[in-house]
Amino acid sequence: MSSFCTISFREILDLGEPPMSSLAVKRFEGLFPVAIAVVALGAIIGVQIYAPGGARLGDRFSEENGPQLTQSEAEREEQRLAANLEILKNLPSLGFDNLLASWVFLNFLQYFGDREARNLTGFQLNDNFFDVISRLDPRWIDMYLFLSTAVGYYQAQPELSVELMGRGTRALSPEFPGAWRLWRLKSLDELLLLGDIPAAVESLETASEWAQASGYEPAANLFRDAANTLRDNPDSVPIRINAWLTVYSQTMDTLVRERALTELEALGVEIQEGEDGELRFFVPPRPEAEN
Repeated sequence: MSSFCTISFREILDLGEPPMSSLAVKRFEGLFPVAIAVVALGAIIGVQIYAPGGARLGDRFSEENGPQLTQSEAEREEQRLAANLEILKNLPSLGFDNLLASWVFLNFLQYFGDREARNLTGFQLNDNFFDVISRLDPRWIDMYLFLSTAVGYYQAQPELSVELMGRGTRALSPEFPGAWRLWRLKSLDELLLLGDIPAAVESLETASEWAQASGYEPAANLFRDAANTLRDNPDSVPIRINAWLTVYSQTMDTLVRERALTELEALGVEIQEGEDGELRFFVPPRPEAEN
């Protein structure tokens, strides 16, 4: 085993980013001072969506329907959700775009976590939720981590995931705090899910430039080196290993982590669990030409 390089996933591209599990909490820390705005906006939403005979965006089945959903019930609920999301695309926000985006995101979490319903109808509305959210608040960087998981992995539509990320890259600028992280995330989907090497190289180069402008010198150098390596060697194994380790480290989602571990093993990485329960990755050395 001495010929292997041993690393833990926390040591891979550790650039000071918050874990994905904490991102939703941070988003809502500042909402309490705007309680009056919430009430006002809720009234607007209630008039347009909660009309008599209508259904709430995140409506759940009542106890009287029994513990088990039927296929037809789940499909009707899916149709109601799709209709309400379509309404939200044209709903006047009265300047509360960010607040409304947060509200829709909370409803997405409820939808995504409803495993009973998702087992019946799948995750086909994931992109609908993020279409609305990214229209309302395209500069919400942390949201795109969930978008990549929900659309790129669960819906297997990485091209749509990258398209929706484009709203953020167009709305942001290098001076926006942490904006370079979106270009980094976009490069992962382009490289690992789409196999679009030129696009991934371009995103990495932009991530490097924006990180440099933000004072993140280590990140800027890392992305620049990755872009150069991919340009010279599109099949680079070390780049893909680092990319899948990044995917694994930035999410707590079981499906995505299992996909990352499968890909890492296919790339020759040996995975062991340490006594502390943390995974250790043993990366085999590669010929100099592949580095």
